[in-house]
Parts: sequence; C-alpha cells; structure tokens
Amino acid sequence: MDVPSTTLQLPHVSEGLAAETLRAASVDPVSRVPLDELLLREDRSGPAAAPNPEVSADLMAFSEALATFRPEVPPQPSSHLVEKKSRGRIVGYVTAAGLALLLMGQAFFLQRHAMAALWPSSLPVLETLCRPLQCHVKPWMNPKAIVIEGASFAQSGESFVLSWTLRNTGPMVVATTSLELSLLDEFNNPVVRRVFLPNEAQAPEVLSPGQVWKGSLTVEVDPLLVFTQYRLLSFYP
Repeated sequence: MDVPSTTLQLPHVSEGLAAETLRAASVDPVSRVPLDELLLREDRSGPAAAPNPEVSADLMAFSEALATFRPEVPPQPSSHLVEKKSRGRIVGYVTAAGLALLLMGQAFFLQRHAMAALWPSSLPVLETLCRPLQCHVKPWMNPKAIVIEGASFAQSGESFVLSWTLRNTGPMVVATTSLELSLLDEFNNPVVRRVFLPNEAQAPEVLSPGQVWKGSLTVEVDPLLVFTQYRLLSFYP
C-alpha cells in the first residue's frame, strides 16, 4: 500500500528580516559593575584601638624573663675533688675495719674463758692467739654450777676423814671449785676453818657438764678442840 508523503513547508524569510536580526544581535554588550564596589571594605578612617596596658606589661615582663632565662647546669666536680673524695672514702673504710678488728680483739680478750668453755675444741686455737698477747685461757668459773650432792666428816682413829661428792649441773665446762671446811660449836659459830685448793684435794682441773667428782681427805684435828658439827662449802677463791 502506498503511503502518501508529507512535505513541510517552512515560511520564507526575507533577506531584509535576516539582516535586521543580525543587527539586533550585534548591539553593545551589557555593561559590567566592578566587583570591588560590591565588597565590604574595612573602615580605616577611625582611630586605632588603644592596647590594654596590663596585658602589654605582662607580655613585656614575660619577654624579658624569657630572654634572660638560662637553665642551671650543675657544676661538674673536678678530677682533684673526685680523687680527694675517693681517698676520704678509703680512709673511712680502713678506719671502720680497724675499729671492728679492735672491738673483736677486745671481746676475744675479755670472753676467751667463756669461749673455751662453750667450745672446748677451740681451746688450742685460743691459746695460739693468746700467746703473742701474753695472756692465758683459764677454765670458765661458775660457782652456781657446782653442787655438793653429799659430804661426810667422820673420825678415823686420831684423825678425821672428809668425803664429798660434787657435780657440774651447768651446760658448760667449768673449773673445779675449792672446798672450805668449817668446824662449828654448839651455837653454830665457826671454831676453826680450813680451805682445800683443787690441787690439794687432787681434783680434776675442770668438770664437764653433768660430771661427778668424788673425793676424800684425811684431816688432823687438835684433840683439845671442841666442836659439835661441820660445814662444807664449794667456792672459787
């Protein structure tokens, strides 16, 4: 089927109308307004604001303090001062060591007898240390440790026999005590007194802890002497 074609007819523009249109488009462009005139400008015509005197004084003081500030650096000790302090320390150490040795020597000298009693095996060492000092180590004396457990004084012919039993009740080795025999009258007053040293009684030099020593002696008494009882004491002269 044939479709009929349609033809659009444009209106005819005359040459005069076209020229008029070109003249209208070529008129002067639109005048522009300067941008600076639209901006808000700062008014500098008035007097400037006066600075705050208190703030200015504080700023000046801070500036001066900052300018004059110098960090404090501790002075470095000189080598001579360091050497002097080092010598002082050495002298102090030597003095302290000497005093300590002196105190130890004094304690040893005063307590040598007790040390030998506490540690009997140390006796040879103590004697060796005592030799340059010309001192002696003697047995420890403790009269309260020696107890008389029994005694008798009986006549045997024209003489009397004194017998005794001693015990060391202490924890240390102690020297053997001496014995004192007193003959008393009926009023318990001493009539005669006699002391027997350990060597006279043939006693051991020392008594170990818990050791018992039994001994006896023959005592000559004047036949004219009248006594009713006796007393035996253990002591260190």
